[in-house]
Amino acid sequence: MLSRHNGRRWRAVIRLIQNELYKTFRLKKLYIFMAVLAVHAWLTVHFYNEGGEWKSVILMPNGQSLPLTLLNSMAQFMTVFIPVYVADLITDEVKTGTLKMSLLRPVRRIEWLNAKIVSLFVFITFLLVFSIAAEYAIGTLAFGWGGQTLYAGSLYTPTEGVWLTLRLTFSMLLPYMACGMIVILIAVLAANISTTIGLSIGMLTAAQYLKAFEHLEPYSIVHQMYFFHEYVHPISGEAASQIIAVIAGYIVVFYLVTAIIVKRKDFIL
Repeated sequence: MLSRHNGRRWRAVIRLIQNELYKTFRLKKLYIFMAVLAVHAWLTVHFYNEGGEWKSVILMPNGQSLPLTLLNSMAQFMTVFIPVYVADLITDEVKTGTLKMSLLRPVRRIEWLNAKIVSLFVFITFLLVFSIAAEYAIGTLAFGWGGQTLYAGSLYTPTEGVWLTLRLTFSMLLPYMACGMIVILIAVLAANISTTIGLSIGMLTAAQYLKAFEHLEPYSIVHQMYFFHEYVHPISGEAASQIIAVIAGYIVVFYLVTAIIVKRKDFIL
């Protein structure tokens, strides 16, 4: 009997996750975010080709180098994309009352929270995959594929460059998810979408000023969203381990605090 009950509950959890993913890929904002990333890559290439007084981050004009060239700049978009997405993911659901339906299913509140986190992970991963594909395509159309990949002053063969691009790009999942956990906590506490977005972006903007204090800079999650890939390339032993521990600490602490609040908060009014 207990086994049958557990089976029903796990099926409900799987359906909940599937429903969250379905809502993610139906979200118009996702495709707007994709368009923004593609336009940014195109404008970067366009300004480089314009020459003259235009400044550009491109040091080696070829398709295989463009994704790594633009990796830093993606953080400026994710500090906005993540709050907007999470506001739709959680705050809007609380406001419209659809959360009540989720909680009436045979799933625990912590499972509802975990489904939201899985959805956030898929959202970030999807944007990272899209950014790599779009930047490879735009760079190759504009400059050709090229013979080598340039990153951090070093040259790599095309195969090495592709693997390096994948490794460094997907390493950014760690700081982006840490950012997401902070925003999820704000979303659970906030009364409306505007508050979630405003507080999240305001907090992330304020965190950038920690760079004024050199000893605090590594603890700024926004700093890590910009530069984490530089810490893990090459993997620098103790320094990289410390940075990873800091980011993991953000994820664990904010997850635990959010889980406690979700268990205690009265969502069904």
